[in-house]
Amino acid sequence: MQLAWPRPVESRQLCARQSWAARALGCSAGVGLLLSAALASAQSDTHSDTTDAVTNIDPLGDPYDDHLRHLGLMFDLGSVDGGMLSLVYRPSPWLRMYGGGGTNGAAAGVRVGAAVSPFRWRGVALNLDGGHFFPGDVNGIFSAFAGARYDNSRVLEHFDYDFVNLQAGWEIERGGLMFFARGGVAFVWSQVPVEGLSRLRNVSPLVDPDGSIEAFLPSVRIGLIGFL
Repeated sequence: MQLAWPRPVESRQLCARQSWAARALGCSAGVGLLLSAALASAQSDTHSDTTDAVTNIDPLGDPYDDHLRHLGLMFDLGSVDGGMLSLVYRPSPWLRMYGGGGTNGAAAGVRVGAAVSPFRWRGVALNLDGGHFFPGDVNGIFSAFAGARYDNSRVLEHFDYDFVNLQAGWEIERGGLMFFARGGVAFVWSQVPVEGLSRLRNVSPLVDPDGSIEAFLPSVRIGLIGFL
């Protein structure tokens, strides 16, 4: 039996076919790797853009300023705490602490508190604060609501009270200036001298026999913060 060896020409053709197939396979693998890398990069960019769009867009559709201003000055008007001017410190984008003083139209007062905005890009915020107003004549405040028939009371000539506010609302910041509006509930307490109760013609149900006053009242507030 005689073995038939391939001819030189056939061997060269076979090697050429094998070499061409190897090159084609290598090119196909390279193209596949490039396409996979490009697709992964595109998906990563799309996810990054989507994340940035969600976290950096404010309620009015404009991007937030990435530069965080830490110190600010706040002025606000409230139904329980009157007009207040406060110093604001913001250690992080979602937390603000503040303290200051003001007036309720009858006497001076002080207040400290904090506000949190866990969903800053949606403009939702909560605040908890408390304070004290020093003795003052609040007859003018009561007469403004009661009208001309209101009879001044000596008890209310030296009336002070403490308060705590819990509020929720909306805020928006532009170029270092923030506007906010909130509503909630306030707990107010005070003490009327027992000897003064006998001078009151009509004692409110909110006043206990011992002269203590404790009440939950609606609380609203609007204000501005200018960050430095």
